[in-house]
Amino acid sequence: MSKGLIPIGIPVIDDFISGLPRDSLILIIGDPGSGFDTFLHQLLVHRGNNGIPTIYTSLDRSELEVRRELDAFDWNTSKLPWYFIDLSPNAKNKKTRTIQWDQDAINVVSHNLFRKIEEYKNEHGKNGFNSCISSLTYMLIQSSSKEVLRFISEYSSIIKGTSGWHFLIMVRGVHGMDQENLFSHYSDVVLEFVMRLNTETRLYERVLGIKKLPGVDSRAFPIEYDKHGIRPITTAKIR
Repeated sequence: MSKGLIPIGIPVIDDFISGLPRDSLILIIGDPGSGFDTFLHQLLVHRGNNGIPTIYTSLDRSELEVRRELDAFDWNTSKLPWYFIDLSPNAKNKKTRTIQWDQDAINVVSHNLFRKIEEYKNEHGKNGFNSCISSLTYMLIQSSSKEVLRFISEYSSIIKGTSGWHFLIMVRGVHGMDQENLFSHYSDVVLEFVMRLNTETRLYERVLGIKKLPGVDSRAFPIEYDKHGIRPITTAKIR
């Protein structure tokens, strides 16, 4: 495995991609109910259980809501090294919302997240850490695309040298293909989660697509939930 890649901790997928690159800006685009939030949490929990911290910035769900989702799985989260920045409308700690979202959404995230990233870079150095912004969709609703792109450019520059993964979450279909393609272009890695209808069973199926990953051909993995989170459906099971 390349020294520049970090395994994600999910068999079959790791066998195919060998991991995700360090210092990468990873865009996850997903249909509601497709499992993209669970996949993000699963990766960050796996890293956390290996001692790697995460700066988790939530714009649309409270810390309590996120932790409830974590508790739905057989994950060891009791000592999870996450620093949670709760900027959601239902945030309990209103002091974190230094600027009202309807006035200046970008400055809210920049003020809290960038300061914390710089602190972590000084404290952790080569040990590395992860970060995520959930969700880019909420930010786009409150701000213009031009402002969000400027923010992403600054975010990309500030995460370099952290030896971790840095996620942007985007709800699929809300902003249109032009917007999705634009933000995909500015990301190092793009993963897409899709809900599709099986016309034979009349049941919806979840699919994880490796849409953009340097040195790796595009590929889709049918996925399902179990007590450990997201896992690929094996060929034998599909048959």
